[in-house]
Amino acid sequence: MKKTKSTILLVLTDDTYIRNYATSGAFDELFKAFNVDIVIDTGVSLRDELKSLGHVTGEYEITADQVQLHNLHFQLLMWRFRKKSRTFFYRWLRNTNWSLILRDGPISTRVFSFLRWMLAAFRNPNGFRIPLLANAVVFPVVSKLVRRQIRPNAKLRGLVGAKPYAGVLFPSSAFEPAIVDLTNIGKELQIPTLCLIDNWDNLTSKTVFWAKPDHLGVWGKQAFRQALEVHGFSPEQVHPIGTPRFENYFTKPSDDENKGQYPFPYILFVGSAMPFDEIGALKSIERWLQISDDIPDDVMVVYRPHPWQQKRSVRSDFIQGEFSRVVLDSQISEAIDHGIQLSSRSSAFQPSLSYYPDLLQGASCVVGPLTTMLLEASLCLRPTVGLSYFDGHHANTSKRYFTHFEGMERVPGFRFCEDHNQLTSEITEALKSGPAPVENSRKETDYFVTSSPGTYSQRLLQLVLQISRKHATEHSMSPKL
Repeated sequence: MKKTKSTILLVLTDDTYIRNYATSGAFDELFKAFNVDIVIDTGVSLRDELKSLGHVTGEYEITADQVQLHNLHFQLLMWRFRKKSRTFFYRWLRNTNWSLILRDGPISTRVFSFLRWMLAAFRNPNGFRIPLLANAVVFPVVSKLVRRQIRPNAKLRGLVGAKPYAGVLFPSSAFEPAIVDLTNIGKELQIPTLCLIDNWDNLTSKTVFWAKPDHLGVWGKQAFRQALEVHGFSPEQVHPIGTPRFENYFTKPSDDENKGQYPFPYILFVGSAMPFDEIGALKSIERWLQISDDIPDDVMVVYRPHPWQQKRSVRSDFIQGEFSRVVLDSQISEAIDHGIQLSSRSSAFQPSLSYYPDLLQGASCVVGPLTTMLLEASLCLRPTVGLSYFDGHHANTSKRYFTHFEGMERVPGFRFCEDHNQLTSEITEALKSGPAPVENSRKETDYFVTSSPGTYSQRLLQLVLQISRKHATEHSMSPKL
């Protein structure tokens, strides 16, 4: 008699997760081994991309007032546990527009800018209210009051309880209201939950889990340690399985013959979502290229701004007429031509993951403020320069506040530039160093993202089966997730 497949509920809360997981092959092995129902947030716009996977069985919506309450609690936890990660404090600085404070000029001007910042921080709901409500004395009471107002989402509860699901699986940045509901509903119905951490900095830059999923799928050893030390998970709950976003870097060969996306040698400048004066850095590099006798005249800079830029204190639009040795990345240029705005997170623009390997591997070196693409460049064995200096305009963007970058200096070919005056000399050294040796590089980058044998989809399936056996043993019932 043929054995009936168990059914898993897959919840997708954002278009980014459709790109990073659903359409990247991350769930291929799961769909072979299990029946999979898909539930999405009503705000998801890429639902047509899911047609090849299966039927969307339901949708849910979390109201604006509930989102606001969740976010308030997330912010309170972020401040309360700021000693767990320096990036938590940095996030608060950004939320209060710390960049309003001037660092130079007449003392009267700087004092005025500080007073202006204080006034703005008092008015900002994520400003001084957060440390006041999250101090050790009042936090237990405030947290309890806020949590009482956070009502479980009835629609989501109905969808999870509609069938005897073997488990609930969801990608997350550790900051979505839905993951709190899914975790609590899973515990109520005795359905194991598996949360797949989506990005490199998610466990150190957002908040602290106040409702812990039964299991976390994380990138590597670094995130494993962060889950234990920052969030209080136990070792058996955390599983380093990599990320589907980087599969192409491990499977696609990297060599000196790769010509990349462009017919000329190029330095790739990758932008950050975080505020940074990228145009100012590009102009410094342009001036250097124009006068340098050491760099061939055909070497160009390809600028790829982040597709979801946060608001900056300086001009961020790239005007081609101002540059002769810098060009805009073609994928971004085409998106802009189609009306995509880089100044806001547009779910309509989800750049294809298959575009990145050739772009990175074809670069002579990769430069940019502290962003995940610098790690991706290192995985592609490119010499890489991370800009870690104060740009003169925005809240401190140094590695001091970017906890997830700790240890990157050990990666062969990676270097931090902590002084704007050293920018071009660091790029010069990077160009001289050439690609990093594969074995030496993998030895260090495996700390951040595992390159274990097999595909992400295979590792995820093995994790699901492992959890399934454990859950079946503990509950003495048929195998579940």
